[in-house]
Amino acid sequence: MWTYEHSIETALPQAAVWDCYADPALWPEWDKEVRELTLDGPLAPGVRGTLDLHGLPPTDLTIPSVIPGTALTTEVRIPDGTLLRFTYHLAEISGGTLVTHRAELDGPSAGQEFGASVTAPVPDTMRALIHFAATRAR
Repeated sequence: MWTYEHSIETALPQAAVWDCYADPALWPEWDKEVRELTLDGPLAPGVRGTLDLHGLPPTDLTIPSVIPGTALTTEVRIPDGTLLRFTYHLAEISGGTLVTHRAELDGPSAGQEFGASVTAPVPDTMRALIHFAATRAR
């Protein structure tokens, strides 16, 4: 298994950031890799959906876990069978929120080369998420 994790701090309250995760229609607003994210039901453990990334065919997505207001995990399988899992976690800290995105790869493509290509946009995506959440919170 290959893992990557990146965290940033923001003065925003946890709820302001969570609201951006909780509405799949908003993901393309803060994640430039996402063309569209649709879920077959409300954000809850076990819900399935479709993730459409720019330049790639749409893929099935599963939400295996959700802790409302705090964390959610998404999973997709790439064509060679590798599981790509992203966990989005929020923690209250003094003066704001610690936002953490964690990626895990498990399978034939799990490794530094593919992992680095998947996670390269994460820091910019997280900054865009905070900016978007701040704009909505005004």
